[in-house]
Amino acid sequence: MQELFQSIKNTISYIHHNDNNSIYIGYGIDDNYARCAGTSIASFCINNPTKSLVFHIITSGLAPNNLEKYSILSKKYSINIFIYEIDISYFQSLPTSNYFPISIYFRLILPLIINSTQNIIYVDADIICLKDISPLLNQISSKSNMISAAPDVNYMQKNRCIALNLKNHIYFNSGFLIINTFLWKSHSIFQKSLSILEKNPTKFSHPDQDVLNILLTQKTYYLPQIYNCIDLTTINHKDIVLLHFAANPKPWNICWSLSPNCNEFNKNLYQYYEKQTPWSGLPPTLPRNYKEMEFYAKCLRKHKYYIKSFHWYLKYLLAKIKYLIKNIKKKCT
Repeated sequence: MQELFQSIKNTISYIHHNDNNSIYIGYGIDDNYARCAGTSIASFCINNPTKSLVFHIITSGLAPNNLEKYSILSKKYSINIFIYEIDISYFQSLPTSNYFPISIYFRLILPLIINSTQNIIYVDADIICLKDISPLLNQISSKSNMISAAPDVNYMQKNRCIALNLKNHIYFNSGFLIINTFLWKSHSIFQKSLSILEKNPTKFSHPDQDVLNILLTQKTYYLPQIYNCIDLTTINHKDIVLLHFAANPKPWNICWSLSPNCNEFNKNLYQYYEKQTPWSGLPPTLPRNYKEMEFYAKCLRKHKYYIKSFHWYLKYLLAKIKYLIKNIKKKCT
């Protein structure tokens, strides 16, 4: 554990209130998700204006311009933001991919770093708050479970329980967790998670989420899916409290408006909240890897933007060739 705390290279604090009855909300991000985490924070502030909010962000490092934006955001909404920059070498042995960067594991250490509260809310950066969270807090106030979480979408519940051989278990999505910090520490969840992942680096398709479902069977209080809404077809839109943009592309990606994930309800929701942050006015992000390039090329072709589609298809081919060559060289060394 001492090594973990030594991995915290720097702590940055933006403090604008001293309320001891605050709600603690945490994120785990890299610089690519600084923008959307800021938008998520703004959505909580806008829909909970009378609450004292404290945000904790664990990160592998943020660009100076993003740090400045968090300072502005903190001042605008009179909130406290604590940013912990950590050395990611502590997590280098864990499995990662384009879709599951090393920052997915930061949620595991959040309850260890935060000592000032019994419960901390962990939120994925691609979740926005649409309503007052008071009913949620009232619902879990008397619970003694290690975490509170919402069931994942139906196909994930079925497929992952079979794959992980989980009996009589409801597979939850780890994008939104209310964590009892005392129980998390006393049951050594972080250490146990690391041990399982290091012994089975290729076993899990959703590494952190799979491991938490294994460890927290019978230790979870299940929330309604309105507190982590992923599938809009199963929930009345008026009831949604927390909307999770779990699938790709994301609303800040350039291909969002062309994708089947975009509809009349969610088309401009993210943009509405981003406009009320220091990140307002930033252009959509371009595809960052060959899979995203291929998807964007297909979306453009489907919408009859043939020249643009051809351009991005060529970029996709070049990016994939570079990726394959890099992997071959890695295997040969």
